[in-house]
Amino acid sequence: MNLAFDHPWLLLALPLALLPLLRIPMQSVMHPNLALVPADPLSRSLETALRVGSMLGIVSLVLGVAGLSRGERVIETVGTGAEIVIMLDRSRSMDQGFGRMQAGQQLLMQMGETKNAAARRVLSEFVTQRPNDAIGLLNFSTRPIPVLPLTTHHAALQAAIDAAGLGRGLAETDIGQAVLAGLQYFENRPYNGSRVLLLVSDGGAQLDEITRKRIVEATRFYRVSLYWIYLRGSGSPGLQSAAASGEQSDSVPEYFLDRFFKQMGVPYHAYEVEDPARLKAAIADIDRLQRLPTRTTEILPRQPLDVLTFGLALLLLAPVIVVSALQVTRWSRSAAPSSR
Repeated sequence: MNLAFDHPWLLLALPLALLPLLRIPMQSVMHPNLALVPADPLSRSLETALRVGSMLGIVSLVLGVAGLSRGERVIETVGTGAEIVIMLDRSRSMDQGFGRMQAGQQLLMQMGETKNAAARRVLSEFVTQRPNDAIGLLNFSTRPIPVLPLTTHHAALQAAIDAAGLGRGLAETDIGQAVLAGLQYFENRPYNGSRVLLLVSDGGAQLDEITRKRIVEATRFYRVSLYWIYLRGSGSPGLQSAAASGEQSDSVPEYFLDRFFKQMGVPYHAYEVEDPARLKAAIADIDRLQRLPTRTTEILPRQPLDVLTFGLALLLLAPVIVVSALQVTRWSRSAAPSSR
């Protein structure tokens, strides 16, 4: 066990634990004839036990004062899963409902659950189904907002996903900076077999050349798979419709972004969803694809042991105090020896 001390110099007081071995002169109790005093092995055993208990109690007390703690520990876990960074769009349009294309190429707004609420609900279920994953969360709108780094503490992650529903989003989004910020989550981390960027957004972007180059270099360097869950809203032609429109498709941000992701040279898949059911199906497909052997390392902080040491000292020294209070210092009149 890796042990540490806050004040190691106080361990110099450990020799005080030898004090109970010393026979300090006690107050005498007069008796006319010691030969008449019967042998008392129980008292001798009790005396030995009290001395040993006193020694251990002093040791525990000194260790507690010195600040004994369990040192920092590194735990390595081998399981099945991935390192996943969720990038959740928090723009104002996410507070609207889904859009569905009807016959005649007419896009209708669906009433009911908003895209933000549906995304948070399905992502929460996704996290629950992947207990071995290290998952991080990044919200973005006009700027990326790192919320939680890659972690296996999914209770905190669930709370962060719930908190993404508070307030209203901003009007603009910058997906390029969000992707770059999400890739930074993998910085200085050993490669464990599977890395995923999960982009959940209802819009695209026309990225400048410098941003595109930085994204391509980072995704290849960190060996990341990219999934885009495109939440189709009102006024959106959709990825497939934009692709079919020919030369003017480059003016559609969603199609421009989708084509750029396809040309990066990394594993990529886009899911175009028009309702919560398709969103859930897309998440289930990602859950099925990203289950590879992984090795995760978790650093546990120091754990103070002062409660244990002081509690043990109290338990060992309390009987000494009680016995000292019950010690006979003089014979009572009824127990005094006869003068005849």
